[in-house]
Amino acid sequence: MEWHEKTLQTYNTSAEQLAEYFQGIGPRTDDIERGLTLAHGADDARVVEIGCGDGRDAVEINKRVGWYEGVDPSASLLAIARQRLPNASFVEAHATSYTYPQRLNAIFAFASLLHVSRDILPAVFMKGHEALTDGGIYYISMKERPEYTEEVKNDDYGQRMFYFYNSNDVKRLAGPGFKPVYETHQTIGHTDWFTLALEKC
Repeated sequence: MEWHEKTLQTYNTSAEQLAEYFQGIGPRTDDIERGLTLAHGADDARVVEIGCGDGRDAVEINKRVGWYEGVDPSASLLAIARQRLPNASFVEAHATSYTYPQRLNAIFAFASLLHVSRDILPAVFMKGHEALTDGGIYYISMKERPEYTEEVKNDDYGQRMFYFYNSNDVKRLAGPGFKPVYETHQTIGHTDWFTLALEKC
């Protein structure tokens, strides 16, 4: 079994426990509002969330946009999301296999692209670039290390593969079709994170 399959298996078998953990962290309301402001999103903004998981952030995004679709490869997490938001659209797919709608104002990827290796990440950004309107925002948060690192995490939930980046690497992998318009770095617990907003240009 390849690592992306093992990671997905962990999310499927531990979905209820992980959803409870995510709820304890709470939604990323400030990031959602910042991303929509940067995208000049009005109430009718069109938004896709990559790695929506159990729908924690979907609840807040849905309150602020005209159209939303959440994407995640975990059927078990999506089942929880659909219970939470029965009228929202959720699609079971990977970031690379998902068919993106066009004319999107924003794409959110909160702590989800950290499961995507650097060999695949440029293709993910390319698909997003094609789907966004001019001036649209790709808003991401990822675990940070000075050098690109692949690390297997074993915990009570199971085994997961994480890919650590630095923000400069991500800007380079996103390609010349994006320009950074917001960046911040923070440490949560023992983990460094960065948040990056890339504007389609």
